[in-house]
Amino acid sequence: MRRYYSSFFHCLFKGFALTVALGVTLAPPVSAFTAVNRLHVQPTGQQGQFEVISSQGAGPRQIWCAGANFARSALGVAGNTRLYISKGLSPSAAFRGRKSVIFTVAPSAALRNGPRLGDGGNYSVSLTKAGFNLSANHAEGFCEDVWTDFD
Repeated sequence: MRRYYSSFFHCLFKGFALTVALGVTLAPPVSAFTAVNRLHVQPTGQQGQFEVISSQGAGPRQIWCAGANFARSALGVAGNTRLYISKGLSPSAAFRGRKSVIFTVAPSAALRNGPRLGDGGNYSVSLTKAGFNLSANHAEGFCEDVWTDFD
């Protein structure tokens, strides 16, 4: 009888260890963030910098929304803090086969002098121009579409 219990607990432990191992390897990174519009945001490891991972059908409004949602919720920045494009839309460093935009709330001097909405009469929201920036409040306004879809 004792041998039976020993084998039973040995198998039980092996199953538990396998479950834990698979859970750890398949789980998303602990620091990953899912924005209100379900886009994933990943800190890059540099202070104030993060990567918004695009998904099929996501455009400037969705990507800026996710960036602002992360900056306000995870980083705790004020609404008047500006979000700067550090690296424009390009292949993601975190997710193979996906595109992303890298933003920062701690810009270098070169990024700080980047273009703003309305410069030269251009009111298009960019995803490609390094240094392009919007306030967190402005970018978070693009999230309103998420809430109105549920009305």
